[in-house]
Parts: sequence; structure tokens; C-alpha cells
Amino acid sequence: MSTLSYIQFLWKSQNDHGIHSPFMFRFVTKCFYAKGARLSKRAYREQKMQVGYPQAELLYRIVNYLKPAKSFAIGENADSVMEMLRYACEENKIKLWFFSSLAPIPGGIDLAIIADKKKEAIMASLERIVSDINNDTICIIGDIHSSPEMEAAWELIMEHPKVTVTLDTYHVGLVFFRREQIKQHFMVRPSKSFFRDALLGLKNGYGLLG
Repeated sequence: MSTLSYIQFLWKSQNDHGIHSPFMFRFVTKCFYAKGARLSKRAYREQKMQVGYPQAELLYRIVNYLKPAKSFAIGENADSVMEMLRYACEENKIKLWFFSSLAPIPGGIDLAIIADKKKEAIMASLERIVSDINNDTICIIGDIHSSPEMEAAWELIMEHPKVTVTLDTYHVGLVFFRREQIKQHFMVRPSKSFFRDALLGLKNGYGLLG
């Protein structure tokens, strides 16, 4: 990840004011911007999490909002992600079951996480996940802008025929498989800052309402 790539993301991204999809507006406002539990930096350090803080904090919020019952983590860093999710669920009194990649998942998975850094491995993991999705499954890929290879993988994911909606938050990419949705791609800032959003809102005509 570089400062330039993050600035480019900020320039292209939006917050809830720029979202015209009712489904995505509801997700962003209730998951990202609503008041609720947050992962503190102190807890992050004390738990010695192996996932970067921006990604871990966002995963914490997503899990708290979704309250998934069935989770599936796959990839080289799956163990680190599962430990972080266990902590999030314990803190928020959520019962979460982790399923194996070796057998079909009854009823489909609620939350799937791909924890890889190689394009080929990521795409292979996505194909494995697709075999166990339902209409409400959400798949998360971390560090999608950490390297040109990760960005190339993200582009391929957006083009996948089973993927209908993607959400780029810079540190984390979210993938949706909702059949009733038209294919759409969003770049959304997962937190609000009055002055930053006001400045960025000027380019879209939002001014200080951005």
C-alpha cells in the first residue's frame, strides 16, 4: 500500500451521500457509520492480532453488524483471521461456527474470508466459496490494494459472473452474490471525517454536506 494509492482511493470514493443503491446505502449506514462496538487499538495490541489494524477494526464492525452463524476462512493466513473473528464474536456475544473447506456447508455460508496474497490462490478460493454461497453470503478479501497483484485479483473478482456487487473500502474488499441486484461496484470510505468528507464532497457538489 502506498500514500498515492490511498489518495487515489479517497478521490474516487464516496460516503453514504453518494450511494444511490438502497441495498448498499442500508449496508453502509448500518454497518460502517452507525454507532456501535469498535475494536480499540489497545485491545488490538493486547490480543496480538496478526491482521493489520485497519482491516481488523473493519472486520470487527462487519461481524458485529452481520452476526454470522456460519463462517468460512480460507487461505495462507486463515488462522490469523479466524483468531481475530473469534475475539470479535466473544466480545459481542455472537455464536459463530467455522466450517471446513472439505465438505459442503448446509444452507450456504454467511461470511467467507479469503486470506491470501497471490492472485491464483485468491481466484481458486473464490471458486471454492461460490460452491457454498446463498443469496446473502458476503465474501471478504483483505489488503486488496497492497500490491499490483492484489489489485489485479480484485479486478478479476469484480468481473466474476457470480459476483453482483462489490464494495472497495481500500483495506478490505466485500463481495456480494445477491441475484436480484444489478452488477455494481462501489468505493466507499468506511469511516467519516467532517473536514475530509467536506473537501472530497466538493468535487461531487456536496460541499460541506459531503
